[in-house]
Amino acid sequence: MKKLMFALAVACVAGGHALAGEPANAADQAMPGASPQRIVLLVDEIKAIRNFPVVLAERLGYLNDGNATVTVMNIRDDVPSADMLKDGRVDAVVAYYHHNVVNQAHGIDTEAVVTLGVTPGAKVLVANQAKEKYGSAADLKGARFIAGGAGSSKSTVANALVLAGGHGIADYTRLGTDGKDKNVDALRNGSADFVVAPTPDGDVYESKGVATVFADLTSVDGTRKSLGALFPSSTVYMSNARVSAHPEIARHLADAFVRTLRYINTHTPEQIMAVIPPEISGKDRGAYLKVLKEEIPMFANDGRMPDDAATKEWQVLTAANPVYASVKVERTYTNAFVDEALRALH
Repeated sequence: MKKLMFALAVACVAGGHALAGEPANAADQAMPGASPQRIVLLVDEIKAIRNFPVVLAERLGYLNDGNATVTVMNIRDDVPSADMLKDGRVDAVVAYYHHNVVNQAHGIDTEAVVTLGVTPGAKVLVANQAKEKYGSAADLKGARFIAGGAGSSKSTVANALVLAGGHGIADYTRLGTDGKDKNVDALRNGSADFVVAPTPDGDVYESKGVATVFADLTSVDGTRKSLGALFPSSTVYMSNARVSAHPEIARHLADAFVRTLRYINTHTPEQIMAVIPPEISGKDRGAYLKVLKEEIPMFANDGRMPDDAATKEWQVLTAANPVYASVKVERTYTNAFVDEALRALH
């Protein structure tokens, strides 16, 4: 659950950030010659497993390099992140790519400057009582999916899978989610056929013996196989105007997260786990490690946005809501800063 707090900084991650009560837009307010520059990064739930790369980047010292100090803030319930970007309270946001499409459709220009996740990091499970009926995505017409609200990431995944099977959004029924226990009951008693389960929720339905994996959208190979292309998830995004006015911010964040992605993809889960503090993992570090192993394949990426993946997600979003048809996909992300960071690493 989102917390009503202005900043989660640092007590959970590490010390050394500026205090939450200081002016947030310090990148503009710093005195001439002041160092380091301050960057404020808003994160959509810092403790969520999908955001472990932010914790990793901070702990490895990639965010704070002497030239810039990145203050990590937790998302707020009372102020939309787009508003915080627009008025300069934050410089960048870590959240799912689709926010950029939604923002641009509402006249708020934002763009991903780093693409972290290239898969949904989720599994679609079919109820065991229905799996004889549904052999592939081509069979999904008439299926009932537990997928949450119309604009949720889980519903977007369900939409993508149904479209990949050659059907339309109206060809299946989307059901709300009432918690894992009720979802288990629905899958068991035949009132639902599928459930979309982000990591690690899929294990619950398998362990209860009510569902089996139908489409594994955690890995690159599984996502391509099921959806026909990668499907971007976690990104670092900024307002287009701020990128233009302060490219050094985008450059710093791209460098930090490109290095983080390289670390993720060249180290074992155990080595990564050793960097994650107990404040993030919780007391049961064995359980966290198990979930971490499931989540790592989501980040099999170098930081670049695959063009076909962005187009695929925009098409899926547009099929569900035609208001997104006017969005120019090429304005929702840029690879320029990541390409620069990658050249510097070689």
